[in-house]
This record gives sequence, C-alpha cells and structure tokens, in this order.
Amino acid sequence: MERDIISKLKLYMEQSKTVTETVTGDHSQYTGHKAHTDNLAGQGIKDVNTSSGSKDNCSKYHKYDIDKILAGYIWEDTENEENEVSSCFILESQFPLSYIHGGYPVGKALDIDADSLKRLCPDIMCSNSISDFLFLDTETTGLSGGTGTVAFLIGTGFFKDDVFIVRQYFMRDYDEEIAMLKALNHLAVSYKGLVTFNGKAFDWNLMQTRYTFSRIKIPIEEILHIDLLYPARRIWGSSLDSCSLSSLEENILGEYRVNDIPGAMIPSVYFKYLEDRDAREIKRVIKHNEQDVLSMVSLLLKINDLLQNPIANTECEHELLGLGRIFEACGENENFIECLENCLNSENIFVKETASKKLSQIYKKTGNYEKAVEYWNSMISDRETLNIYPLIELAKYYEHKEKNIFKALEITEKAVQLSLKMGINNSIYREDLKKRLTRLTRKAGKIDNA
Repeated sequence: MERDIISKLKLYMEQSKTVTETVTGDHSQYTGHKAHTDNLAGQGIKDVNTSSGSKDNCSKYHKYDIDKILAGYIWEDTENEENEVSSCFILESQFPLSYIHGGYPVGKALDIDADSLKRLCPDIMCSNSISDFLFLDTETTGLSGGTGTVAFLIGTGFFKDDVFIVRQYFMRDYDEEIAMLKALNHLAVSYKGLVTFNGKAFDWNLMQTRYTFSRIKIPIEEILHIDLLYPARRIWGSSLDSCSLSSLEENILGEYRVNDIPGAMIPSVYFKYLEDRDAREIKRVIKHNEQDVLSMVSLLLKINDLLQNPIANTECEHELLGLGRIFEACGENENFIECLENCLNSENIFVKETASKKLSQIYKKTGNYEKAVEYWNSMISDRETLNIYPLIELAKYYEHKEKNIFKALEITEKAVQLSLKMGINNSIYREDLKKRLTRLTRKAGKIDNA
C-alpha cells in the first residue's frame, strides 16, 4: 500500500502543533489552571508551582529536574498510615479524536465493537467497548523482570469525552513507588480491562508483583486483557525479523520516530537521573512511552481492519495465514478456511504448505475425509515440496478408514524412502514409520495367506 509521505509529514507537523498548543499552550490541562487545580486538590494533587513542604522543593533537586522542565502536577498520598508525605509526578497530554498516528485517527478505535474485540480476548462480554479498557505501558529499571525490577514510569491511555488522554505516572525516587501505585489506582479502578503489548508476560505481570510487594490492593482483579503481541506475532511473525513494537511501527504502521531513545538505554537513563536530577534525557523517555501508548491504539486498529476484511485488506499471504490462525483460535471456521484457501496459490512454499496442512487437518477433524484426502494428494503431487506429513496421513486413512492394507503399505514404503532421502533423524518419525511398516507388512502377509 503506497503512502504519500510528504503529505503525511505535513499533516503530522500540523497535528503536532495543535497537540502542543492543546497540552502546553497555557497549561490549562495541568495544575497551572486554577479550575483544574481545584478539581484535583480533592484527589491529593498539588500544583508544582504552589506546593510547599514536600521534597520537590528540596535544594538537592537539580534545576533541570522533571517538575522544572515539564508541565505536570504532583500527586500526594494523603491516606498513608504513617502520615508521611509521599508523592509522585504526573504528566498528561490530550489528543483530539482526529489525531492521526500510524495511519489511523485514534478516535476510530471507539468504533470497534465487542464482537471484534472478542477475537482478541475471548472473555469480553457483548456490553464491553474499548472505552472500558485502559492502555498500559511501563518503563522499568530492568528489561528482564525479577523482584528487583521496578516500573519508574507508567504510561496509560484512555478515551474521555472527545479526546484520547495519555496520562503518565513518574517515580522521582524509589520512595515514591507506593504513591505512584496508589495514584494509578484512582484511575484504573474505573476500567474493566487493559490493552498492552507484551503486558501479560512483562508489564502487567511486573505491576502485579509491585502491588503485592507494596501491600496495595490491585485495582483490577478479574481483568480483561488484550495483549497485542500475540495477534501481532500470528500475523507478522513469519514475515518480519522482529515483532517488537518499534518494528511493527515502521514496517506495518508506517510510523517513524524522530530522536527516539532506544529501549535498552532507558534503565541507565533513569539511574543517571537518580544521581544528578537532570531530567533532560528523561524527557525523551517520557516521549518514548507516550509514543508506545499511541502506537498500541494504531496497532489495535490495524489488526481489527485486517480481521474485518482479510482478503481485501491484507498485503501478502503471510498476513492471511496469520489471520487464519486467529480465526482458528476463535472457532470461526468459515473465515479460517477462506483465509487458507487464498494462500494455496502463494509462490511462498512455506505459506502454501502450511495452508494445505491446516486445511487438511480441519477437514479431517470435521470428518470430511474426501476434502482431506484431496489436500494430502495435492501436497504429495507438488514437486516443490518434500513433505512426509501427507504420506503418513494417507497411510492412516487407507489403513483405518478404507481398510485398504496394500494401499496403506505402498504409501508407507514411499514415506520411508522419502525420510531416507530427506535425511530425517527425528526419532519419533523414524520409530512411527518403522512400527507402521512392520504392522502393515504383517497384515498384508495374513491377507495373502488367507
């Protein structure tokens, strides 16, 4: 799909200007605006320009500390048992629903219905919508997880009124973790589920650990969780070298970041900030996190578009094959078969062979052996592939269904010859063929002697 790069860049520049004015123009989205400050005061939030007595005014804080160079507000935990002042720093950006990221206006996500979301999360109810979900992404002190790993920046995204809001919770030091988690609770308790990218294995898993460690109740217990990594791997895992979010942004969404900080550098940037209180590099981390949240919205829209009309919207058979796997997992056999049948004419041997194998399996499972045999024979006659699978399946079919022992023996002998030609050393295949050949030879002998 061709894109008008120049027009897109111009559009992005115009939007960036609009969003910048919306977010930072007169600080009306932050505590610099009195009405907003009064509204937040009841939630333990103080304006960074007026709060006093808390650690943000201590002389040890650098002139480039985060509250000095970024518009935001301080959330104070007024409910802790020790009556000690604990706080964290919160930033917030608002994007109009027309804001385009990754080729999609973010507001289009509101049009995704429950049936479509159910393909990505089977537990979703008919009454659920994307407004019930909180987009979540974390930046941490380590990339491998573990007890010592802490999320120092928690980025969230959610729809409210006519905007998409990205709210980020920043931990200025380790003693602010509890306040940060409690501040997040005030938001998360209103939602029924999460949208993440690798969140099941990392982000949300880490968050649950930190809540438990800090003895704080997890805000969402019976959670609905859409982890976009899994459908992304199914769709693009065989065609891309990497299914990381940054790779998907560039190769699938056509989104290119400028002056982005590599994820591997983020922990060291935070450790440096703890030492010198210079948040100028932290600004890049915050922007990186914000882009991650926006890209999850775009990726959700891209996946949904493909699932809505696979034949028309896919760009290659690899995508069709991946969508077929999603439909298979959802039990949508009609869509599953349609995707795979459109892969049969692919010039890619892997795609063609995989589609034929999957189709034969579903027809075998449903008892349609006529169609299954058709696909097995087609795979055998294809000279571009050397596949022992259809021979083994045909041997089973003729032995157990057709009761044609001699035909089963003939096919098994071909399978043995092919395995030797291919140099198969897989003990399972070898032992299976050996036992099958021995059994069929014995059965054939009995028939001859009868």
